[in-house]
Amino acid sequence: MFILLANVQISSYMNDMSQQPRIFHLMQLAHRALFRAADQRLQASLGISAVQQGALFVIGKQEPCKPSAIAKALDMNKSAVTTLVARLETGGFIHRGADKQDGRAQRISLTPKGREAIQKSVPLTKQANADLLKGFEPHEIETIERFLTQVISTSARAASLTNAVPSPK
Repeated sequence: MFILLANVQISSYMNDMSQQPRIFHLMQLAHRALFRAADQRLQASLGISAVQQGALFVIGKQEPCKPSAIAKALDMNKSAVTTLVARLETGGFIHRGADKQDGRAQRISLTPKGREAIQKSVPLTKQANADLLKGFEPHEIETIERFLTQVISTSARAASLTNAVPSPK
C-alpha cells in the first residue's frame, strides 16, 4: 500500500511540475552552457577559466587581497579558493605574499601577466554579454536583469535561513 501511495504522490507531483515552468532546470542548463562556452573561449585565448577570470577581477579590484575576499565575491569555500589561487600562481597570474599586519595571513597581488589577462578578457566578456542579449528589446533586458537579481536575492535569503536552522541530532 505504501508503494502505491508513494507512486500516486510522485505521479501527482510530476503532473504539477509539468504545469509549471521548469525555471530551476533551465537555469541549471543555462549556467552549464554559459560557463562551458566562457571556459572554452577564455582557455583558448588566455589560458584561464571563467572562475579564474572572476578571481583575477576580484584581486584587481581589492589588491592586495586576502583569499577570503575571493571566497566571498565568488561564493566559494575555502578549499576551492586555495586550489584556485594555487593554479593562478602556478600559471604566473598572481603572487602570494605574507600580510604585513598578520604574518600568518596571505595577501594576493596580480603579476603583469595577471593584469594583461584582465585587460584582454574584458572585451571577451563584453562580447559574450552582447551575444547573450542579442535579439532582446531593452525592456526585456531589464526584465531579465530584474529576474536574475531576484533569483540571487531569494536564494541567498533561503540559504541563510537554512544555515540558521540547527541540524537534527
